[in-house]
Amino acid sequence: MAKEETRNVDTGIIQMGKSYRFTVYMGYDVDHRQIRKTMTFTPPPGLTTRQADKLAKEQYIIFSNNCKGLYNLSENMRFYELVEDYFCVYAPVNLKPITIYNYRKQIAYHFMDYFGNRKLKGITTAAISHFFAVHRSVIRGEEKPLSPGNAKRLYGILQSLFKFAVTQGYIRQTPCINVILPKKNPLEEQKKMFMTLEELPRFLQMFEQYSSFNTIILVLLYTGMRAGECLGLQWDDIDFEQKKLHIRHTLTDVGGRHFLTSPKSATSIRDLYMNERLISLLKRHREEQWKLQREVGEPFIHPEMVFTSSTGNYKDRSILNTSLKRFLKGAEFEYLTLHKLRHTNATLLLNGGIDLKLISEHLGHAGIRVTAETYTAVLDSSRIRTADVMEQIIQNCNFL
Repeated sequence: MAKEETRNVDTGIIQMGKSYRFTVYMGYDVDHRQIRKTMTFTPPPGLTTRQADKLAKEQYIIFSNNCKGLYNLSENMRFYELVEDYFCVYAPVNLKPITIYNYRKQIAYHFMDYFGNRKLKGITTAAISHFFAVHRSVIRGEEKPLSPGNAKRLYGILQSLFKFAVTQGYIRQTPCINVILPKKNPLEEQKKMFMTLEELPRFLQMFEQYSSFNTIILVLLYTGMRAGECLGLQWDDIDFEQKKLHIRHTLTDVGGRHFLTSPKSATSIRDLYMNERLISLLKRHREEQWKLQREVGEPFIHPEMVFTSSTGNYKDRSILNTSLKRFLKGAEFEYLTLHKLRHTNATLLLNGGIDLKLISEHLGHAGIRVTAETYTAVLDSSRIRTADVMEQIIQNCNFL
């Protein structure tokens, strides 16, 4: 059997094949024998020699400080143990039930095979970057790389886990710094995210006839509400006299069970004003719902809800989204989803000259920065129009 090649990298660091051996000298014991502690570190694959050496040196410093008692850490804790602690200590206090449910599913599906049995000290920035580079998810039976959007959501879960680990003193600093995530495909960026003003009349024609489904779609378009907020509306939330919609709940689905929770954030609790068309639409829907309750002939399960199933149960968001896809299949608006109706509402308002801060409040965003980052392209086009308008003003002045 061939002997592994060794290489001195730095004081206390020797490379042996694909791994590095760390040695820290701790003085002498009472018998004058040298005390030393050792550790083996294996960097993630795909790194250059220079990158691997740099990572090894960083890990050596952490190991050395640990040995000398400079840190009181739990870096030998394994990832699955951190996850258990996170859901026992942090999640019940800080996360909503639907978020806990989704985090558990995502961690089990995406992270456990790769990180589950690893020690925290072995989960580095490079290791996380490598995960996002090689990880595949199965979509309709086909393995595909993570989309930039999914990668960003998974990265957010890791950030939350390791931030918790830092606050609890398990690790000195989070490895979720400078992680390399998949970039958007230029072709993906060209996909339509919203309707234009010119397309809007043709879209509205498709929803002229009354139905509960058509009403929901138009309410989403007119208000820019999230789908869960719309399906969480109760009749008490609608003030027809003041022309207001009170957003107080969102309908969530946890493991097939539906229940009302508070909206996404504190700023999501808000009031929206209704135009006459929306008021008329909701009043018509209320009359039709009363008729349906009489026809059912048995107790309507949730008469307080604005939108329900035919038996009065909560309206399922995934079924609604599937219905929209089927309805639009083959049409010019096939690209639209429930959430893209929200994007359309915001884009039309921005192009209509409504102030960005007002739109941020209207959408229930956590801050104006979220709105600005989401609608960068629209804002850029508005800035170009602003320059054109200024030029026109100056030209008109020259003729005075």
